[in-house]
Amino acid sequence: MNTVKIIFRNYNDMIKEIDILETQIKMTMKERENWWFGGKLFHQVPLDNAARRCDLLSERIKQMHEALDELRRGKQEIESKLKRLGGLEYKIAYKRYVEGKTHQTIATELGYSPEHIRRVSSQSKRATRMLQTH
Repeated sequence: MNTVKIIFRNYNDMIKEIDILETQIKMTMKERENWWFGGKLFHQVPLDNAARRCDLLSERIKQMHEALDELRRGKQEIESKLKRLGGLEYKIAYKRYVEGKTHQTIATELGYSPEHIRRVSSQSKRATRMLQTH
């Protein structure tokens, strides 16, 4: 598997992880609200138990925010390197690995023959070198 493909797959994974973490943060915050003063569970358990649970959930939210920030930084770094690619190679790689399109679909969208798209896609050494340099 070439480097460009790996980078695009990692980019896709980051986007999914960001989405999952954002959802988990929302759910954990909602759970914390249930344990906090006036929440559904607050009057059903002893105060010290509710306070401990709120503290635990707050710490978990903090850790998830830190992980989310790290993923967002990584996503931005990859995006800045991908922008350096430009041109047809970038368009093909983006459509192929981020959007999951076939060479035929990409050829139709970009107005090239499928053979030309395959040829450009397979010649990713230049793109790989650009992504690896800072």
